[in-house]
Amino acid sequence: MTDRTVAEQLLNAQVTWIIARATGDELPGLVTQVVDDVLAAAEKLTIGELVDPEEIKKIARTGASRIPPSAAATTLVEAGAQIVHDNPAGEYTLGELIDRDNVARLTDEVLALTPVAERILDELTSSPLTASLASRFVSRIVNDVVAGNRAMAEKIPGVGSLVSFGAGAAGKMIGKAGEQVGDLFEGTAAKGAEFMMGRLNKIIVATLNDPQTRTAVLEVYDMYADRPAGSHDSLISLDDAQRLGGLGQDIVIAAAVSDPVLSLIDAFVDGFFDTYSGHPAAVVLEDVELHRDDLLEHANALAPRVLQAAVDSGELERAVRAQLAPFFSSPEVEAILGG
Repeated sequence: MTDRTVAEQLLNAQVTWIIARATGDELPGLVTQVVDDVLAAAEKLTIGELVDPEEIKKIARTGASRIPPSAAATTLVEAGAQIVHDNPAGEYTLGELIDRDNVARLTDEVLALTPVAERILDELTSSPLTASLASRFVSRIVNDVVAGNRAMAEKIPGVGSLVSFGAGAAGKMIGKAGEQVGDLFEGTAAKGAEFMMGRLNKIIVATLNDPQTRTAVLEVYDMYADRPAGSHDSLISLDDAQRLGGLGQDIVIAAAVSDPVLSLIDAFVDGFFDTYSGHPAAVVLEDVELHRDDLLEHANALAPRVLQAAVDSGELERAVRAQLAPFFSSPEVEAILGG
């Protein structure tokens, strides 16, 4: 028997032995040993020793540029739109999604940002188009109030004619939607519109600062907390849901490769390494509440199916043989066998 034949027999024997261990009764013990070996290494090696932050940044940037526009992302967006539209959760209430305490906390946080909202509204005032829209909005409210009061008052005997006179006089100033109001806010352009925008801003800010606003938000929540949510297809069609999902994907695609987002990714990576670089890798697992028993449970659930599928397809044998064959055909092995 030649040395080459012996080497091939040894290769075949080792391939068979590895596959048998990976698919037989020894597998749970092997999985446990691998997990314990990884955890033991994680106890000794720090994050900074294991990975370079610059490499992680490159990986994150690559993911940001390639994942959002990928075929997989498009498929998942379409599938997600279908799932949301079909509403597999069935009937549920608002109270099941978010409890009242968290609504109250969220409301407090939003109302605490009133100064920020005030600054944003003031900046919007400088936009002629925004100010013009605000003036039209307020003028329409005024017209609706006048019209509503008139309709109600005309039902009262003796008051209808008086209101008609008053409304007619008011109409000369604000009732002619395209003329007097337009002349006031659009004809005087910047000043009239800017003034109206300023007034609208004050109303919004005053409403946010009103102590009753918080109570009103919680009352609205209480009104709907126990009401069953309607079917999603009554709110939006599947085509609309998919189109909105596609729009969201397009927005993410454009934003993910922008300089601000890439800088934010870099900052998050730096922040992670600033916190954990000098700590053993096991600390990260502890901080995300991943314990040995959890890892073993998931590994033992996944490994048998993955390995069996690889065996059935012949891929496991091919991969193992491809890794071991160069060793058994190496000059070093030939020298040992020949000796």
